[in-house]
Amino acid sequence: MNRAVFLDRDGTINQTVPSPEGPDSPRSAEEFRLLPGAARAIRRLNDLGLPVVVVSNQPGIAKGKFSAGTLDAMTERLKKDLRSEGAVLDGVYYCLHHPQAVVAEYRMVCDCRKPRSGLLTRAAAEMGLVLAGSYMVGDQDRDIIAGKSVGCTTLLVESGGPTAAAGADYVCRDLQAAANLIVELEGARASDYAPEEVNGNLR
Repeated sequence: MNRAVFLDRDGTINQTVPSPEGPDSPRSAEEFRLLPGAARAIRRLNDLGLPVVVVSNQPGIAKGKFSAGTLDAMTERLKKDLRSEGAVLDGVYYCLHHPQAVVAEYRMVCDCRKPRSGLLTRAAAEMGLVLAGSYMVGDQDRDIIAGKSVGCTTLLVESGGPTAAAGADYVCRDLQAAANLIVELEGARASDYAPEEVNGNLR
């Protein structure tokens, strides 16, 4: 069984968009834009040989903001833009639910909406992954809480601005910095030592 790198999507891989409620997910493939350096970061993770898996809350359908087809189009845009820079995702897992959804079929309290760990455990079961010792990278407390609950090493990125760390193991300025740190940690793991210079530092 393989360990993996789990990535949040909005604010970690791609830009968020303004909304009355604050920064939000893109609402169309046209709005979808990778963050600078995100594709290079994922390509570097690919080079490590660890599966790279997106685990993301995506309640836009539940809230009536866009259709399932639009979400599919954004996912295809994500994969296409990454492929154009030589990066690939090994899996994409979304939670579509929301407790106050306007679309009845998605209105529920589920076990997959982060900070719960259902997306991670589902990906692990379906892809043959081991969660303990894997990595969870995200820009929100809920990402860190979900990752820590299943034994992942957690990295909080500040792509969208400073946020509370929720006890993250590491804080990095963006996904590229997080990828660089994971490469260092994997090197340390292979050498069976923990380099003090990477512990908790911004990258």
